[in-house]
Amino acid sequence: MTGKYLTFLVVPHDERNVRRLRISYRWIKVGLAAGAALLVVALLAIASYGRVASRAGRAAYLERENRKLEAENAKVDEIAENLERTERAYARIRDMAGLPPVETVAPPAGVVGPGAPALGASVAGEAAPAGAGSAPARVPAGWPHAHKGFQTADYSEVEGHPGIDIAVPVHTPVVATARGTVTEAGSDAVYGHYVVVDHGGGLETMYGHNALLLVEVGERVTRGQAIAYSGNSGRSTAPHLHYEIRKQGRAIDPAPFLR
Repeated sequence: MTGKYLTFLVVPHDERNVRRLRISYRWIKVGLAAGAALLVVALLAIASYGRVASRAGRAAYLERENRKLEAENAKVDEIAENLERTERAYARIRDMAGLPPVETVAPPAGVVGPGAPALGASVAGEAAPAGAGSAPARVPAGWPHAHKGFQTADYSEVEGHPGIDIAVPVHTPVVATARGTVTEAGSDAVYGHYVVVDHGGGLETMYGHNALLLVEVGERVTRGQAIAYSGNSGRSTAPHLHYEIRKQGRAIDPAPFLR
């Protein structure tokens, strides 16, 4: 290495025709700079391709989700039409049976949801469920609606039906049948939107298949207080309320408590 050049000796195996290659330091620097620039360009191209590929994958995913939502919306529309036909048929059955129409509460202005009052609101004009009489405040009594509904299924320990089913139009107020504390307010695949109230002394009541819940876990409720609006959620073939009374965690026949 002399001066400003770098000299390379190329020696063949037979040691003849030895060649000398001399490169200027300036061209070496230029070559290194060009190589570094090419490396940066390559890295930027790879990063850009990764972003484009990620966005393309995201777009394909969103398109699939959009198709799923469109299919689900079509099913919801079909269910709504079926519910409307069911309610009309139910009204005709009540009319033929000579039963009075079931009253519902109109949706208050400015409230999100089908007729939802504020949490813990009571049904206007109703102090207790129908048939509650003068039963102790913490003992379930009367029907779980402000007005008696049409019972479509009885309690059956043999058939595994732990409560009774009461057919009522969607959005009929569901009321607590005794004073207590809400211990569960959620949703599952069987009972849909449901509420469980603990009345003390080992007594609980459960209200299932609702369209909308009006209470939260930990909230204290009184007899006759609206806790939900009836519906057709969960494993249900028509609008109705599933009502259970439990003693020490085990379902018992609600019939004696309805009178």
